[in-house]
Amino acid sequence: MPEIKVLSEEVISKIAAGEVIERPASVLKELIENSLDAGASRIEIEIKRAGRGLIRVHDDGRGMDREDLRLSLSRHATSKLNSFEDIYSLATFGFRGEALYSIFAVSRLKMSSCPAGSEFGFAIEGEGGRVTAEIPAPPVKGTTIEAADLFFNTPARAKFMKSDAAERAHLIKTVEEAALANLGTAFRLVIDGSEMFSLPVLPGGMWENLKSRASVIFGKSIYAGLARVEGKTSGMAVYGFVSRPDALAATRVNQHFFVNRRPVGSALLKQALYRGYGHMLTGRHPACALFVELDPGAFDANMHPQKRDVKFSSENEIFKTISGTVYEELLKKQTAAVELGTKAGGSKFAVSDVPGYREPQAPPQPAAETGGLFDFSPAGAEAPGPVPSDWRGQDLSYLGQLAKSYLLFECGAGLLVVDQHAAQERVLFEKYLEEFSTGVIKVQPLLVPLEAELSRSQMETALKWRDWMKTAGFEIDQRGPSVALLRAAPALFYFTQNAFSEFLGYLSEVLGEPEKAAEDVKKNIIATMACKKSIKAHDFVKPQEALRLMEDLKKAKDGHHCPHGRPTLFFLSAADIARRFQRSSAV
Repeated sequence: MPEIKVLSEEVISKIAAGEVIERPASVLKELIENSLDAGASRIEIEIKRAGRGLIRVHDDGRGMDREDLRLSLSRHATSKLNSFEDIYSLATFGFRGEALYSIFAVSRLKMSSCPAGSEFGFAIEGEGGRVTAEIPAPPVKGTTIEAADLFFNTPARAKFMKSDAAERAHLIKTVEEAALANLGTAFRLVIDGSEMFSLPVLPGGMWENLKSRASVIFGKSIYAGLARVEGKTSGMAVYGFVSRPDALAATRVNQHFFVNRRPVGSALLKQALYRGYGHMLTGRHPACALFVELDPGAFDANMHPQKRDVKFSSENEIFKTISGTVYEELLKKQTAAVELGTKAGGSKFAVSDVPGYREPQAPPQPAAETGGLFDFSPAGAEAPGPVPSDWRGQDLSYLGQLAKSYLLFECGAGLLVVDQHAAQERVLFEKYLEEFSTGVIKVQPLLVPLEAELSRSQMETALKWRDWMKTAGFEIDQRGPSVALLRAAPALFYFTQNAFSEFLGYLSEVLGEPEKAAEDVKKNIIATMACKKSIKAHDFVKPQEALRLMEDLKKAKDGHHCPHGRPTLFFLSAADIARRFQRSSAV
């Protein structure tokens, strides 16, 4: 009996669907692209149960007659290609003819369409790739597609889907990107009966529509920090909005890249954007809606099954044009608050320095408390002396504050220098973890809730942590589709408006799914982030406050390191100081 068998059409269709349809957002992306290719001036989208229940897309495009409607559900049926060579000159989104076929294979599908000027429409219904009905439909210009009960016949694949909040975030981001890229098409999105946004086409041209949509999709606070960039070379144009150097964000979630209006996740484009900031980056991240327009033959969109990435024929030229455009435009708009120059230590910026291309990781574990050397002097300078192991038992005499950041104490026969920010972080970190572990977090309701405006997709991602965050002492609420409210927080912490917004960004990007993170990891990361975001670095400290801080630091399990592993203090003995003055003794 032969071991090699030809797979059945049913199995083939399900395998093919797995390559194209990864999650509900993949279905939505393909349907939106079909509508755009059909010349739609308006696209209305309805989502139920995070796309598992229903994804409905209606457009007013060209529509299809009865025969084309039937053919559209066949594998490799497309109106975009006649020969293989056509792939290299396409200006459309879809072209392989697999999208509808793949969606049909894993859902209960209903599709109705009517060409312009026709007296009647036509509809097809089916499930799992099998047509069950062909019926007349009202003569409504355009096409309506409803994909219900997604993955009903592939339960194993459904298990790999994330939480409803996570899937909604992906769905919303898909529409956000489509709306940013297709300014001549109106978009309306409704999720579970609530309108998320309605974006009409405004008079005034491309830039006016891009500004209008960016203000809605990014949120007004992020949009206010964006700068317009625009540049051209032979055969290529770069334009869009990027963050000003004085308005960089804590996370990378608001970055959108487009090639010929196709949203992509190209590492090359991200690196070019970061290189464009030169020495202006400070460990933070730009938001952007950055568009590249070039000849269709200059890139390949067929390298990824979901067409999420592209391959360029001239990567160096693309990189230089984008980074150069961003850098030149930012220099023109640079504010006096931004300091130009090399990185700390005098080194030049390199692609390997680009933040944001490593997966988020938990903060490093604090080093063991050994009382050894903390060698963080500039190259060539003498290292500070060892921290006295008995500094906790000595009387400290407060001398004053340096640069509103460092506290100076006379300690025994030497000088103890304390990073007030790092020391405060360590004290708050341990106090909070102690309250957390005993289940008695002291919560402080806010008389006036703090607000953070997020993109709709980012809001969904952050809110999936709402229930767990309540156990951590944070009461997070929502007002409308894009405003998060902090109504209460642990009494140990003080948040500003900006700090709360960045805290939510860290929450969604660093931790991922609540149910998949270990409890001790969640506690440690939340405590670390809260400490980081709730303290201002350059605060004036009164003498009694400085001494109280040191008493608290003495009681800490690791008084020598902040929660991120950085040193909190170092010691200069009298002999160290004498040597620097070339004296033979301390007196």
